[in-house]
Order: sequence, then structure tokens, then C-alpha cells
Amino acid sequence: MTLNAQRSNKNWLVAAATVAAAAILPMTQTSTVSADDTKDNGDTHNSWRAKTVEDVKSVLLTAGKEYQVQSGDTLSTISEATGESVDDIAAANGVSDIHMISVGEVLKLDVDGADKATTLQSSEVQKPAAQATPETQAVEAPQATQPVAAQTVATTQAAAPQKVAAPTYNTAGNSYPAGQCTWFVKNALSWVGNNWGNASGWASSAAAAGRVVNGQPAVGSVVVFAPGEMGAGALGHVAVVDAVNGNSVSISEGNYAGMAYHTRTISASGLTFIH
Repeated sequence: MTLNAQRSNKNWLVAAATVAAAAILPMTQTSTVSADDTKDNGDTHNSWRAKTVEDVKSVLLTAGKEYQVQSGDTLSTISEATGESVDDIAAANGVSDIHMISVGEVLKLDVDGADKATTLQSSEVQKPAAQATPETQAVEAPQATQPVAAQTVATTQAAAPQKVAAPTYNTAGNSYPAGQCTWFVKNALSWVGNNWGNASGWASSAAAAGRVVNGQPAVGSVVVFAPGEMGAGALGHVAVVDAVNGNSVSISEGNYAGMAYHTRTISASGLTFIH
């Protein structure tokens, strides 16, 4: 065999060995993953927010006389959006706890006079009959010679007003998003109710729950800021009153100007306070 023939055979063997090695090696493929592809799509906690009255009104434009409860709704927000009272909506839909409504629940919104009349009649039937006392018996059967004016005074004195039980609301735990101003105030004041909605709606929610709402500050009360008032955001702001000095109040608050905890002294003029 010639020298050239030997070199040709060696080159052929090297090429064949290279092809065989390439066939044995597994095929590999690289890929890249973006941040959007790897995020946990099941985590909806950070995207939850309490709905505003305007949110509910926009849904009501197509909802007709029924409204399906959505995430972030409160009965007080639906009440403000519809113009119906919280108690009337609860009575028309058999809601026993005005602070507990379920997502997907369908509420009737055409609370007419007939429904209200039926509710009032039912409540009258359930009232226990007043026990007769010697004083009321004397009023019910006055002497013929007793003057009419005297009868009126005696009846007014005998008919003592019935005590009305204060509305109840849930104060257990803290239902507000962690880190928000509402969450901070609820942690500081245990009597604050859960599910009162956005800070801007706390005054109406608290009043519906039987709390006193006015313009007089007091230590331990909640101060409510309307949207845009003294640095409040679009959803309003709430804080705790720590001290009162004339028309000035010292407050502590969370989630103010990006800070988890903050204190300041402000004027109480024009502000709303929950007691």
C-alpha cells in the first residue's frame, strides 16, 4: 500500500469515529424563562382590594334589580351605591350578619315599600307584650273626672322608652391587608370592626355598626381623612388619636409616605372622628 493510500484510510477512520461519537452524545437544548413565566399565578392576596362605591355603581349599570357580590364588596359600600340602607338590603335578602356576605351571593336591590312594611310587621309581632303594672293600669282606666291634660302627662310618664340593642359587628382578628393604614389602626384599637372597607368609607361603616361619629377628637379615637386630605391617597386614610391639645391632635399612623410607622401633630378642624 502506498503512503498516500495509508493517509487516506486514516482520515476516513477519523471521520467515521467523529460521526459515531456525535451520534452517541445526547441532544441538548437550552431555553430561557422570563420573570412572568415563573411567577405564582395562584397568589391573589396581593391583588385584593376593597371595592369603592364607584366600582359598585359601574357594575349596577348592567346589573338590573339584582347584584352578585364580588371580591372586595361590603354591604355598606353596596348600600351607598344603591341608596338603600344596610338594614333594608339585609332584611330583603335574609342576611343575619351585615358584616358577612359571600362572593357570588346574589342580592335583591328592589327593596320597595311592601318589603319594608312586611319587615316592620314581623318585628312588631316578635316584640314581647308589656307587663301591666299598677301605674299603667291607672293610666289605662282614668277616672271620668280626671282632666285630659293630666291624662296625657300620666301616659307620658308611664310609657318608658324601650331600650334598643346596639348593633353588633365582628372585631375578632384583623381582616385588613397587612401594612395598610386600616390594618395599623385595627391592630392598635381592638374595638374597630372588620370589613369596614376603604379608609374613606370607615365613617359610614362605623356609624352603621353603632359607633359614635362626629367632629370632636378624643384620645383613643380614630381620625378619618378624605381622599387627598392632608396627604391621604385616593382611598382615604385613617390614624389613631394619641393626644388632644385644644384644636391640635397628635396621631400615630401606618403606611404614611411609604413609612410603616409615623407620628405627627395636626389641626383637628374639618376632620371626622370615630369613637
